[in-house]
Amino acid sequence: MNTLLVDDDRYIIKALQEKINWKELGIDQVFFAFNMQQAQAIIEGQQIDLLISDIEMPRGSGLELLSWIRQENYDVQAIFLTNYADFNYAQKAIELASFEYYLKPIEYDKLELIIKKAVRKIQIKKQTTALNPNDRYLLERTFWYDHLRKPQRTPEQQESFLTDIKKMSIRLDQDQRLLPLIINLEVNFSEHHASEITWSELLKAAVDALLQNEFPYQLAALFKLDNRSEKYFLLLKIPQSQSSELPMKLKIFRERLAEITKHNIQIISGDTAILDTILSQTKLLYTFLEQAVGHSQSLYLLHGRLPELPSYHESPLETTSLLLAADSSEVRSELSEQLHSFESQGLVAVDVLKSMRLDITQKTGIFLDSKGILAHKLFQNPQHDYRLQRCYNSLEAFLDYLTYYFETARDYIRLTQSKQSIANILITYIDKHFTEDLNRKTLAEIVYLSEDHLARVFKKETGQTLVSYITEKRLGLAKSLLLHSDEPIYQIASSVGYDNYSYFTKIFKKEVGITPVEYRNSAQGTI
Repeated sequence: MNTLLVDDDRYIIKALQEKINWKELGIDQVFFAFNMQQAQAIIEGQQIDLLISDIEMPRGSGLELLSWIRQENYDVQAIFLTNYADFNYAQKAIELASFEYYLKPIEYDKLELIIKKAVRKIQIKKQTTALNPNDRYLLERTFWYDHLRKPQRTPEQQESFLTDIKKMSIRLDQDQRLLPLIINLEVNFSEHHASEITWSELLKAAVDALLQNEFPYQLAALFKLDNRSEKYFLLLKIPQSQSSELPMKLKIFRERLAEITKHNIQIISGDTAILDTILSQTKLLYTFLEQAVGHSQSLYLLHGRLPELPSYHESPLETTSLLLAADSSEVRSELSEQLHSFESQGLVAVDVLKSMRLDITQKTGIFLDSKGILAHKLFQNPQHDYRLQRCYNSLEAFLDYLTYYFETARDYIRLTQSKQSIANILITYIDKHFTEDLNRKTLAEIVYLSEDHLARVFKKETGQTLVSYITEKRLGLAKSLLLHSDEPIYQIASSVGYDNYSYFTKIFKKEVGITPVEYRNSAQGTI
């Protein structure tokens, strides 16, 4: 098994080569490239199984590279490493079927765990591919995936579908019917990287156990829905004679899946179908997903039609009062009550949730802006992106997202109002990084404040400007190096954060009263 490392930073490539135990992970050869063109040449000439790539690169991004890989039909798993917690990057990576999206700085033990999972997935896929091509289940599973992943009800699609049925000799027994289901597996942010197996593998194992031991059904197909986190399509073959018992059977099936997986399970069921009608039943399920959101531990039976749901009216929620609420339970209770007002048959329209989220986040953003807080920076983190990506999976996930949103904003408002808090955060950061390129924009982003507001807060809390504090730290180190080292002064200037030697000399003389050369030559080291 071979791996390709792609990063325009040569130090990252070297560190990955040296600090990851590739042999122990089952990797035979590790290739490397510093741009997209080099990577393409290697992939065209070598068998690459796993790609580990940066996203932002000057001569073609990692996303562009993976898009090319998919277009050329190379079978490669991809792990992205990036400095940017950007939801759009994560969303595009998911669309291109990447295995993982990992934020730098790199913790090599955690990265090894991710690589280990990717290697295992590659091995399982290779073993599956190597099976006898006449294996009935594998061929049929591929057939259902190809046709039901994006079902259309056009005459051309139906005709193509029926033609392929004949070619593949797909058939049902006289007493069999097809039952299409969509399963939503609720996964918390804290669990996201905790499992040794994928959520698909966990669900497949649970379904297999139930069909073998408790339910007289056959598995026709099980696959993850495109661009739908933890949502899966399940196709069962069931005896027609048991159709009348189906609602109760599915209720038990959902409960048992939840017990085995130890996660909340939601099931949406279409009507039973024959080969001629399975496309329309599957399309109905997907349309339901686009239009409605239900509870995380529920069973929804569509009975061939979509539910009618209330439309949105502007939220009466007082955003300011929620942001200033002392008790988190009060926030959740208010949000839950608002959601309940839109609920019908245990469902809320997706458009209602989207409008409600937009209304609330816009009002919150305006309030935060009035406090000098940069809302888009405050919520630019992996946990927010994870919750946002899944907030329409269930009403509970939506409520969790809004509660998290309000609590994050409220907690930060309190932080900005607490005595010495912002200054302490900045001082701690500056003390560790003052030799680097620091500016007001960089520091403002750390504490999610506007640059002008940050400057006022720091001056008010410390009595110093940001510039004077950074200068004081840099010149303090410079004095020590001038007295206790033989380094050339231009190197000392660079070491303490000044790339321009002339500017360093000017600042030093202004603050100390003499030049760095005079300071070093001074017998006492002070004036």
